[in-house]
Amino acid sequence: MEAMNQDWIQRSENTLKQLRRLIETQDMDRLELVRVMRFALAALGQSLAGWMQWINSPEIMSTFTRDELENMAKTIAGMVEQFIEYDVKITEEGMRKGLEKQRAGELGPRFVI
Repeated sequence: MEAMNQDWIQRSENTLKQLRRLIETQDMDRLELVRVMRFALAALGQSLAGWMQWINSPEIMSTFTRDELENMAKTIAGMVEQFIEYDVKITEEGMRKGLEKQRAGELGPRFVI
């Protein structure tokens, strides 16, 4: 298990390096920005899958003290809260943009046959 965890750490460090290189790219166009978001969210998904494996393993979680678990719980809950708040904000903005586009289409030229 130790080797597996070391591999996970190495892959995660490589992912962080790649993400940092991507985000530091100058003058990205819209497609490149979407690529950065796809990469970042995929990396987050992999990390979450790893966390879920740990959380669902009493053997692993029992090795942490109550204080360590409390710190993890507070840290993760805080990050999730920020992420979901951002998600709501962007979803609302996207809905407004979708409605604006729909309304613009409704007000545009109509063809009657």
